Amino acid sequence: MEQSDFPEPGEYVIATVKKIMPYGAFCVLEEYAGRDGFLHISQVSSGWVRNIREHLREGQRVVVKVTNVDKDKSQVDISLRQVSEADRKRKLESFQAEKKARKLIEVVGGRLKKTPALSWREAGAPLLEECGSVAAGLEALAAGSLKTQLPPGWAETLGDIVKQEMAPKRVEIRARLSLKSFDSDGVLALRELLSGIEKASDAKTQMKVLYLGAPNYYVDVESDDYKNAEKKLTKVEEYLEAACKKRKCEFSLER
Repeated sequence: MEQSDFPEPGEYVIATVKKIMPYGAFCVLEEYAGRDGFLHISQVSSGWVRNIREHLREGQRVVVKVTNVDKDKSQVDISLRQVSEADRKRKLESFQAEKKARKLIEVVGGRLKKTPALSWREAGAPLLEECGSVAAGLEALAAGSLKTQLPPGWAETLGDIVKQEMAPKRVEIRARLSLKSFDSDGVLALRELLSGIEKASDAKTQMKVLYLGAPNYYVDVESDDYKNAEKKLTKVEEYLEAACKKRKCEFSLER
């Protein structure tokens, strides 16, 4: 999935561990034509790493964050500890979507009697150039917002397959909530607070509170992507912080 010669600092990329040494590991950056990135031992985990092999193994695929790029030295520094679980899931999701999109280009090219190389030149490359990824290009095509004019046969055949194969998916995340009220009417106060969480649902994101046994609850978030789901959980924290300042209550929310 070559995009350009080098990734950008701050970008999340897929890397496969190639060689492990006592002070770090060299990893192949899968989306950049096999370019290597260096993962220093200090960037493997947020805790102290005594033996790097307890955390990594050759051939392991991981999501890493690009921390520094030196094009003159052809050096890319990456971090594993700076990747949150939400970042990891979001990147893997987009990576798989891009793989699927590129496979669809090959499938449609086969139907149109095109070689894989010609299919890429006629459809894959133009979608990538306009939208930044083939998956985003197919989404634009399905939505009727693609500006690029594809060669005859491509738009119609791709459009039909996209509707079947790339239907929008929902993602779910769960947080554990501990909520206590010291108000004289604590039961009513808790009901109002929990109801407020569920009322935060909107067209893209659904919120649901599950009772585990006082004072513990699950907050389930279902959305169109992880980014929106994480934003909603942040809003829940802000809502509870503000509410608990006005009421005699306390809470903790663990993702």
